[in-house]
Order: sequence, then structure tokens, then C-alpha cells
Amino acid sequence: MSRFGLRERIAVGAVAASAAALLAVLVLVSPDLRRRTVERTQDTLRAEARLMARVVERPLAEGASPGEIDALVDSAAREVSARVTIIAPDGRVLADSSLSGPELAAVENHGHRPEVMEALRGGTGSAIRRSATVDVDLLYAAVPIRHEGQVIGVARVALPLYGVEEQAREVARSVALALALAFAVAVLLSIALSAPLAGPLREMMQSAHRFAAGDLSARTRISRRDEIGELARILDRSADQLQARLNELAGERARTETILSAIDSGLLAVDHRGTVILANHSLRRSLDLPDALGRHYVEVIRHSEVGRALEAALRTGRPQALEVRIHHLRRIYALQAGPFPGQEGMPHGAVLTFQDVTERRRVDEMRRDFVANASHELRTPLTSIRGFVEALEDGGLEEPPTARRFLEKIRTHADRMAALVSDLLELSRLESGERPPTWERVPPEEVVDEVVGALGGLAAVKQIEVTTHVEAPAFETDRDRLRGVLENLVENALKYTPGGGHVSVTARADEGTVVFEVADDGPGIGAEHLPRVFERFYRVDKARSRELGGTGLGLSIVKHLVESLGGTVSVSSERGEGSRFSVRFPVARREAARTA
Repeated sequence: MSRFGLRERIAVGAVAASAAALLAVLVLVSPDLRRRTVERTQDTLRAEARLMARVVERPLAEGASPGEIDALVDSAAREVSARVTIIAPDGRVLADSSLSGPELAAVENHGHRPEVMEALRGGTGSAIRRSATVDVDLLYAAVPIRHEGQVIGVARVALPLYGVEEQAREVARSVALALALAFAVAVLLSIALSAPLAGPLREMMQSAHRFAAGDLSARTRISRRDEIGELARILDRSADQLQARLNELAGERARTETILSAIDSGLLAVDHRGTVILANHSLRRSLDLPDALGRHYVEVIRHSEVGRALEAALRTGRPQALEVRIHHLRRIYALQAGPFPGQEGMPHGAVLTFQDVTERRRVDEMRRDFVANASHELRTPLTSIRGFVEALEDGGLEEPPTARRFLEKIRTHADRMAALVSDLLELSRLESGERPPTWERVPPEEVVDEVVGALGGLAAVKQIEVTTHVEAPAFETDRDRLRGVLENLVENALKYTPGGGHVSVTARADEGTVVFEVADDGPGIGAEHLPRVFERFYRVDKARSRELGGTGLGLSIVKHLVESLGGTVSVSSERGEGSRFSVRFPVARREAARTA
């Protein structure tokens, strides 16, 4: 930026323009001043020459001697500042105000001088040349001396040229002084008149700088009625229109971003070069893309199938659909790629939507597994029942002991099917949430005693010692669901603990929670099975589980019951070291549990 302000630049510009104009005037006028000075001097010399011609006319006509004429010329020349010379028609110099006596007699003939020749012809002659007589540059003016219509001589007046030059310089100095005064006036006027212009212009310039910096609230507020005022008003109106347009665009952008953020599917848009121009929040969150804009999609999503879909959409302009598995995220996405309009005159880009179908595929897989497992679990007892019925039909009824044994087997498998259907219905109710928990304040020791008492017969048959230890306060929960959780866990522990073993049931308070633990000294669970023990129909030992009458749904029901109450369930076990199931319920999280 210049070190001069706007006012200074306006003033300097005006002063420079004035100086250039005055200098041009001086350059153009100076030669003309000299010419006019010479012309005026020549006019003066001609007038003086005519005067001298009248002075010497009569004496010269009466035949006065050269000495008399020279004396007369010397006397008359005192009244003028020029050199006066009287020349005879034959060119002889009769008198000269600068010479006399022998010097005058020695002067060469002047008959061939241009001004003399012109005067002898009856005209008025003038010339500028160096005088051979006085060795000085002179300005000559010559006129004829007439008497009764006859030219009887020439009166010539000469003035040194340096005098003329000095006059010309005096005039030039006067002109220069006048121009200097005019320049000074122009400077003062430029400084005085620049303020009214510089102020509004500076204000407009500051407003323009603020506009460029993004501050569209700046206004000039100039009320002048001239062109500058009109320019300021145009600038203010432009800022108003731009502000309104930007507000409209900001509102549209905010609405668009809100819509894009609310969309659960990921959205990626690229231009014709493959540079990412849009990536919504869902996509950045699900694919962990902190900085996607402005980068090529290959740098953002390193997946060959995604790249091929985008390239196909960019190349052909036709929609593309596929499903990809992104292994490092362990997610499955359904992709839809299609053309995306580019800017005017530019090729189209592409837009790609990512719909996370991982849960859907997991549910589909769980549904298939559930149908397969449920079918398998039901087919086994049904096959057995059918076999026993056929055996009875084939003659087993004639043998009462055999018939009784077959009927017992049929009852066992029917009970197993009933238990399986009951568990399936319980799981269905829990998953659908059709029956919310019934909240009440429940003392843990009461529920533990009820469960241990109800299963005391099974423990007595297998001679398993069951111990309890409860040091937990009453808390809000659903008594029936809590009892269902503990019944499943204790029953499993009794089933899988060998005769003469030990099962413990404890309850304790722990940092705002109540923790129930059921531990046994049974065969334990291998580490490879621990992550899946709460899945439906998953069995660690399938043969033993069926032998004990298990449906494979007990622990899955436990997990759903616990989660419906806002709690968590976990298991720790080692093969040959028994198992320990822990259930943790919050004491002060009733609202969270209700919505679980």
C-alpha cells in the first residue's frame, strides 16, 4: 500500500496535472515570446528610423555636408537608444551615431546590405546579423529617405541583439512568475478541494475492504447528491442484496446440512475428477473420516469395489448398486452410486450412498439360524415321539412294561417340546417389549431364598450343597423377572455340577449397583465358548445338554431379562474349574431400565 493517503494522492495528482499543464504552456509560449519581442523591437526601430529620416530629409536634400549630417544624427540619436546610420543612394555611409571622423570615412560601402537594398527600393528592410563595423550582433531596420517623391538616402537604426534577448528573457521571467503563481494557486486549490473527495472515497474504500473481509454489515452512509454519492448508494445497495443473498444461501445450506446430518445413511459426492465435495456426518462417523473434503476418493475410501462403482457412475452416468463388506470396520453396506450434476459447462460428478445393513444382515442370519435351530430342536423330540407311537402301534401295547416305558419316553419328549415352546414364547415377549417390567422394591434375600427353596429337590437328588450369602439392600426391580434370572442360573449350575458338588449364590452392594453371583464347581466352559454362551440354542456340550433336558434358550432368556431391567450379565470360567455368572443391576437407574 502507498505511504500516501487517498487525499494526498488526489492532491498530488491534481498538482502534477497542473504542473504538467503549466510547464507545457511555458515550453510552448517561450519561443513565441522571443519572436514577438523581436517583432515589437523591429516595429520600434522602424518608427525611430522614420523619425530620423524626417530629421535628415531637408538637410540631405539641400546638400549638407556629411559632417553636418553626422553632427545632426549624433544630436538626434541621443533621444533613442539605438545606433543610427544615414546611407547615401550609392551605399556610402554619410553619418553614424557610433562613428565620426576618420572612422566614419573608413566604413565600407553599405549598398549591398539586405535591409539597405530593400529600403532603396522604397520598402522597409530589416535584418539580424553581426556588424562588421562594431563586431556585435545587431537588429537592423531601414527605411527610405524621400524628398519630393525621390529616394535620396536610407535611414537605418540598429539595436544590439543582446538587448532584445534581455527583453525576451524579462518577458519570459514575467510569464514564468505568473505561471508559478498560478501553480501555487493550483496547489492550494488541489489541497482544499481534495478533502471533500477523499473523505467519501476513503469511506467507500474502507467499506469495500470490509466487504472483501466478509463483513457485509459495513455501509458508507454518504448523502452526497453527486456522482460519488450515487456510487456510494450503489455500493450500499449491492451490499444489501449480497447480504440478503448470502443469508438465503446460508439458510439453504443450514437446512441442507441439517437434512444430510439427519439422514442415517452415509452420503459421498465427488466431482468429475473424483475429488470429494461432500461427505455427511453419518458417513464421516461410520467410516471414521475426519478430513474428507478436497481429497480424492481413493485417499478417503480405500476399497476397490467402491472405487469401481464410482468410476462406473462417472464414466457411464448410469446408476450402480452393490453390497460391500468393509472388513476392518466389520460392517456391511448397501451402496447406490449415480451421476451428480456438475457446474455449468463441467462434466457430471457422482454421488454414493452408504446404507449400513450390518444389523439387518445379522438379524437375517439370526432369523435363519433361529428357524434352523428351532426346527432342529423340535424335530428331534417329534421324531422320537413318532417312533415310540409307531412301536406301540406295532404291538407294543400288548406288552404293558414296554408300553409303559415308551409312554414315559413320549412324556419326556413332550415335556421337552413344551419347555422349548414356553421358552420361545418368553423370548418373543421379551424382544417385543409387549409386557413392561412391574417395578417394586424387592429385598434380594427374599428372592434368593425363594429360588434356592424351589430348586432344593434337584439339589437333594444330586446331593449338591447350595450356600447363600446376601449383603445387599432392597432395590427397585421386577420380582418375577429377577426370580426368572436366578432360577435359570441356579438350575443350570445344579444341572451341570456333578453329584456331591457345591453351588453358591451371593448378593452384594457395589458402587450403586446390586451384584448377584451364581458359582459352581462343575466342568467349566472353554474360553472359545464364552463369547457365545448367551446366544439362542448355543450349547457348549450339545449331547449333555439334551440329556439334561436343556432347550439351549435359558441363558438367552437370562440376558434379555437382565437387559430389560437395565442390568448386565457376564460369565467367567475355566475348563475344569467351574463357572461364575455375575448379574449387575443399578440401584438408582429405574428410568434407564424402563426404556431398556
